[in-house]
Amino acid sequence: MKRLIAIIISALLVICVAGCEKKPDNTADGAKITERKEPLKYGINAHLYEQRPMDPSSTLDYCSDMIGVVGFEYYRLSTPLDSMFTVDEGDTLVFKDGFKNLVHRIIEKMSANGVKKFVAVSDSPIYPYGYEVTSSGVIPDPAVEKEMYIRYVKLYAKACGMIAKEFPEITHFEPMNEPDLPGTNMFTKQGHQWGSDDEYKYSLTDKAHMIADLQYYIYKEVKAANPNAFVTTPGFSTYGEAQDILDYLYEAIESGAHPYFDDVADTDPDHYFDCINFHHYLNDKTLEDYFEHCDTFYRACERHNDAGKPALLTECGFTDHGNEGRELANGENMPKLLDVYNKKMPYLEAALFYMLNNYYDYSVDSSEDNFGLF
Repeated sequence: MKRLIAIIISALLVICVAGCEKKPDNTADGAKITERKEPLKYGINAHLYEQRPMDPSSTLDYCSDMIGVVGFEYYRLSTPLDSMFTVDEGDTLVFKDGFKNLVHRIIEKMSANGVKKFVAVSDSPIYPYGYEVTSSGVIPDPAVEKEMYIRYVKLYAKACGMIAKEFPEITHFEPMNEPDLPGTNMFTKQGHQWGSDDEYKYSLTDKAHMIADLQYYIYKEVKAANPNAFVTTPGFSTYGEAQDILDYLYEAIESGAHPYFDDVADTDPDHYFDCINFHHYLNDKTLEDYFEHCDTFYRACERHNDAGKPALLTECGFTDHGNEGRELANGENMPKLLDVYNKKMPYLEAALFYMLNNYYDYSVDSSEDNFGLF
């Protein structure tokens, strides 16, 4: 274990503070490209016990101290909308003081330990007043629940804007986590039951069009509250058939169908997001196959005349399934993976590892329990 920790810390500490920016036109056709002038930034996911009573070892004090020791500068901050707000009559949003104050405390503690960028992920939805769902993650169907769908989108966006105003330290807004994941319980139709493989699923194309609406209104609300904040795409899983979801999102924007319930279409992707956000794990892939997957996914922005968008990798890393041999192999692969990010993915602003800690007194399965760097 000491050897693994030494490998991980030495690999991470060679990654310096850096940034991505759009360079002037420097290609034959005048397209802008993103080029990193310094090594990429890096960060971490850590499910804090105070926010989610999962593994009691992952307390705010412990995680913030460890983040300071390693030197992570980005932290993916959980801001679940259903925990953050209550919804009163007239779709009036009211902060829950306890959770709001906890988020302030997390930001203060993480900032004191060196975190400079907070990526707020709204990983649980919120619903219009009086709208009952069959499972958390249901989205009103715009084809059959148009008025409720409109209320849902505007409520979700308003909540993000209120968070941006309340927490000016948040630098990036990630509207949702992995809505593209095949078989997910998120982004399903009314009637879906949690964990069921039923018919209440949206196609990837449908999801892309609905995500476009959410992105547009979230962008407006966040920028009105904090013009300096960045709005990312959802943290796309890019898994399986979802590897093309970014192309689908661009096609939805280009279609002129959005925002769905406004009179004037907006086909400028800069009014929907500032930054590409995605996830990918090495697992059993070769480093070259891993790079090809990430690079092909990202370059949808170039395929759709939006070259130059910076990118965040808000989930990456390894699970060892509780196997010590795999643990050591993962440690050896860490610097190789960082080398790929640094040398072959110049558009990547930051890579955030999932997770800080293994689960010890809490269990999901052998994979999820063993993603910890420690």
